[in-house]
Amino acid sequence: MNRGLCTLLAVAMLAFAVPAWAAGSAAHDQTYVNLFGGNTFLSGASGLAHHDGNTVLGLRFGQRLSAHLGVEAQVAAAFAHLQDAAPNADANQYSGALLGNVYAFASPNTPYVSLGLGASSNRFNQDLGRGTSLMGVLGLGYQYSLGDHFGLRLDVQDQLLFNTPTPSAANLNNVQVTGGISYFWGGSKKSAFPVIGPSHP
Repeated sequence: MNRGLCTLLAVAMLAFAVPAWAAGSAAHDQTYVNLFGGNTFLSGASGLAHHDGNTVLGLRFGQRLSAHLGVEAQVAAAFAHLQDAAPNADANQYSGALLGNVYAFASPNTPYVSLGLGASSNRFNQDLGRGTSLMGVLGLGYQYSLGDHFGLRLDVQDQLLFNTPTPSAANLNNVQVTGGISYFWGGSKKSAFPVIGPSHP
């Protein structure tokens, strides 16, 4: 199910990419904050109840360093519960990561690839308790500008948790699907193509 959902979202992002490439101005040196929400599809090996649908909320702070490169910090909380334990036993995931973004086009409307590293605090087992794991992130996203200061964003991230607090200390694979709104400030925009003025005799 996760694989089919990710494929569908990837096709939708590519469909938006054509008009984004054909028009728009180059954007760089912009600082932004992004408030997002969605779902984290936790690995079935995690042993969590309802692992296939857990609400996630988070915040990103970043900068588009150039037309095609950017960097951002991300923090998030995914809400989950232990399976076969006391009712409503908290098993929330708290994570933070530093990500690098590679934008396909210079336009403010563009798909991008994210790659990063961070840490995730999880509780998968009642006896072992909460533990912190190294987290690798690989993502695909699309951002759409609503003007000079606001924009929409869609992200699909594959999060690999290493040496998790489970009896087998397994590596777990989670998929996070989120959408959010961004606020931009600073930076500059210029035409993606040179503008040639009228010639004079």
